[in-house]
Amino acid sequence: MNNILNFSAGILLLSFTAYSDASNTSGVHGPGVKEDDRSIQLRLALSPSDENAEQDNWASRLHYQYAFNDEFRGRMILQYRDRGSFQYEYIRGELLYNFKKKADDSKWSSGVLFDIRQRRSANPEMFAINWTNQWDLSNGIRVRGILIGAWEFGSDRASNGTKVETRGSVTKKLEGGLTVGVEMFNGFGRVGDFGSFNNQSHQMGPMIGGSLGGLKFEVRYLAGMSNGSRDHNFGLRFNKAF
Repeated sequence: MNNILNFSAGILLLSFTAYSDASNTSGVHGPGVKEDDRSIQLRLALSPSDENAEQDNWASRLHYQYAFNDEFRGRMILQYRDRGSFQYEYIRGELLYNFKKKADDSKWSSGVLFDIRQRRSANPEMFAINWTNQWDLSNGIRVRGILIGAWEFGSDRASNGTKVETRGSVTKKLEGGLTVGVEMFNGFGRVGDFGSFNNQSHQMGPMIGGSLGGLKFEVRYLAGMSNGSRDHNFGLRFNKAF
């Protein structure tokens, strides 16, 4: 058990939300693709005002995903934010390729996710590549770790270089169907200009998920661990499969 905890801690220390300077709707997604996956998901997030921001920040995100086979899955995402007024933020397309399945004699699976988004008004567009990994350990324990490289384009406001982010989670499935765990999101900035820990974005907190009728749900809290993050972030999501 100590080896599992040490390993899990290592993954978390490597662990960013996709662009989480405010309310964070992102998750620590796994690489797995189920051939018959057809589902819709609603996510809500709130970052209350704090010493760095004078107003609450709400975000709402809706996505639909469709598995083409047991290796490739597409997803379309629409996100809005409320910073005093309700505003469109971005529309985004994703393609996940699950190139390493978990075999009977292996605990590890891996995939690569391509993410492109069109953002509001003069904000630059963004393209990202996510390398996502999952380890299914004993006693219902699951570890996930993601490494992300992101690039901006298409606007005078686009920054040069590669932004580096990581995410990590450790979860455990309990008797009765509930899942509990901890998630961490880290945004380091551009390669060659990471700056100090406090200038980066680091968030960490607990989550709990389960099923309610035909819906899956998840509730999460993230605490900001650096000056580059909001102090508090609350998240709620519902998922419905068809």
